Amino acid sequence: MAAAMVTSLCACGGGSTTTATTAAAGNSGTTESGATAAAGNSGTTESGATAATDGKNYDNVTLKLSYATGDTGMDGLTAIEFERLVEEKSGGKVQINRFPNCQLSGGDMVRHVEMMISGGAFELAIISENSFSDVDQTFQVTSIPFAFKNYDEAWEKADSTGGEFAKNLFDKYGVVYLSTFPNGIMQFANNKRELHTPADMKNLKMRTYGDLQMSLMRSLGADPTQLSWSELYSALQTGAVDGNMNGYQTLYSGSLHEVQPYITEVNVTLALYDFLANKASWEKLSPDTQELLQECATEAAQWGRDYMSKTEAEVKQTMIDYGVKVYVPTDEELQAFKDGAAPTIEEYKGIVGEEACKAWGIE
Repeated sequence: MAAAMVTSLCACGGGSTTTATTAAAGNSGTTESGATAAAGNSGTTESGATAATDGKNYDNVTLKLSYATGDTGMDGLTAIEFERLVEEKSGGKVQINRFPNCQLSGGDMVRHVEMMISGGAFELAIISENSFSDVDQTFQVTSIPFAFKNYDEAWEKADSTGGEFAKNLFDKYGVVYLSTFPNGIMQFANNKRELHTPADMKNLKMRTYGDLQMSLMRSLGADPTQLSWSELYSALQTGAVDGNMNGYQTLYSGSLHEVQPYITEVNVTLALYDFLANKASWEKLSPDTQELLQECATEAAQWGRDYMSKTEAEVKQTMIDYGVKVYVPTDEELQAFKDGAAPTIEEYKGIVGEEACKAWGIE
């Protein structure tokens, strides 16, 4: 069931609508295999599992999928593809109800993670891996600055040892890891000046999310400010912050190019979005439904990877056409950023541990 399109900047999903009907208390969007939904509980699990045209026994269920930005962000676009795949492959037996902008957690990204772990409010989510750093700093392994040269290098690990490590780490916190796709390779953006070297970042108020980003900004001479995504656009408008680090797709989908005309292309860190399920909710689903969701999450993640590869250059050019100045540092200038980031790199290699670094190929 497709929710109405919303912009990525609306905190708490403001201005959006969803099509879910309200479940009775205690049955919010979850599935109880073999249990018959009471009258008035439309939008939750119906009785048991029903054979689809492919011979699979899928649950008759509506699952809530929550994510942080709007439907033009990478998480939103990939959520739409996931919804299409699930409903098409299940013959409509399994329905996905999308909730953008952390709507179910009141726009609070920290609460979003807490609700994913505790369960009850939604069964599925797309959440940036870095957002789990308040739970366990090991989740920041893929965010270590300059760890990956390009997407292909990251996917090689994500689809092998890195992905297996992530699966086991999420399992410790009652979360099922299904797949991963990019939020982008992060660049520095601001509304004050071009950044050629770390010296240009001195005293810039840079929005951060998580301890690693705060450490990185301090290492580079900037003034880090923790801020939720939903507050960022207005904070840039008012001068509460001067800039942030994000991928091209996220900068554009959030219309941040309207309020910060300078981007420095440093490819500083990889931001990942993960398809996740609350483990308790997952275990209530039939094996066929679990297999379906895993398959569709894998396919949707691949779609997201391909989409990012195809559109990132286009989005960059669109912002340039709007008037944004993109500066690409020289090799010497880029090395200055890497040297400036060295304290954070070494600090977080120690924090996440040797096992995590080895799994993701970080030396």
